[in-house]
Amino acid sequence: MQLDISDTRGLDASVRGSDVVVSLIPAPLHPQLADAAIRNGRHMVTASYISPEMESLNCRARDASVTILNEIGLDPGIDHCSAMKIIDEAKSRGATVRSFISWCGGLTAPECSANELGYKFSWSPRGVLTAGLNAAKFKINKLERTIESGSLFAQKFGRVPLFPGFAFEGLANRDSLQYADIYGLKLNDMDTMFRGTLRYRGFAEILDAMYELGMLSLDNAVRMTPFEFLASRINLEPGQFDLSQIAHALATRLNTTPTSPLVSRLITAFSEFGMLDPTHRAIHAPTHLDFMSHILQSSLKFTSGERDMVCLFHEFGIEEPSGEYNVHTSSMVAYGDAESGETAMARTVGVPAAIATRLLLEGKIQTRGVIRPTIGEIYQPLLERLASMGMHFTETTKQGTHHSLQQTMAWN
Repeated sequence: MQLDISDTRGLDASVRGSDVVVSLIPAPLHPQLADAAIRNGRHMVTASYISPEMESLNCRARDASVTILNEIGLDPGIDHCSAMKIIDEAKSRGATVRSFISWCGGLTAPECSANELGYKFSWSPRGVLTAGLNAAKFKINKLERTIESGSLFAQKFGRVPLFPGFAFEGLANRDSLQYADIYGLKLNDMDTMFRGTLRYRGFAEILDAMYELGMLSLDNAVRMTPFEFLASRINLEPGQFDLSQIAHALATRLNTTPTSPLVSRLITAFSEFGMLDPTHRAIHAPTHLDFMSHILQSSLKFTSGERDMVCLFHEFGIEEPSGEYNVHTSSMVAYGDAESGETAMARTVGVPAAIATRLLLEGKIQTRGVIRPTIGEIYQPLLERLASMGMHFTETTKQGTHHSLQQTMAWN
């Protein structure tokens, strides 16, 4: 079936012929489809964040008795569900949430991470790269922090000690402070409010260097070979193909030495990306970032027999009515199926959206408007059905702040 979303008549006919609209199209197009769903009295499900344009449809959706359920994938999605379960349980016994830290990452399984980025792409490379250009706001140990756009890789959390067996680092994820309101928490009563993205250690150093070299710029169309692109970014003279010349050019651009570990890592990474081979064909891309997205999608894709991994980890600092302070954790680690090729990313994004769709069809979701899965009528049955399919959370409780991540996360 083909559908032109700009064809209002055809779009309305398609929406009217559906029981529920499930939108997995590019995020900027969701509001247009949601508008059609409201117009035709159909509920809609999407895994993407609620944009201001989507939020503006809230009153119309409620007036039309339509549910537009957003943020029902992995992150956002399952993370909301597991967080709200713990938060609502704490509130029900009169406890106060003083700290909330959430980490999530779509990664390679450890045995498949043997490249300089420690990463392969189970979702859009462009999405991974553009996420690193976002600004971020968060609160840790009573101090509110801001990371400006373009500084996220440089200001990484160099050590995120979730499990002893994983060498994680992390990046702050957008505006964490807004989630206090979304989760019904009082930011002024909290020491810490943080959401972050997990990567294996070493990822951010390479991406930060690529940013400094202008490889992630959103300006200027590009039509050249990968080697020509690299040469243009490091001011390499024509005919300079020797690794020592490339090392000197990189060192000059990054204000370091040719023998530095960073330069060595970058040369290895660019070799893995196929950027040191001058015989590769030219690529045409609308921006430098899209050029690099094309290269990374080609060079860092999963091959037969490899699998990805998803890790989601929440930590809550909760003050009980008695005054006792407990640290609660809720975590899930899921792996892709190397034999079938099904990825953990596809499963943890697609299955929650599918369950939410079924809940709407069964009439189990009665809340109308533009919503997230932060209410019990959604997250309770959804978590139960996920668990029945093998996607369950492990919860722990320990007493005392010395067990808390806010005491042990290392921020560069």
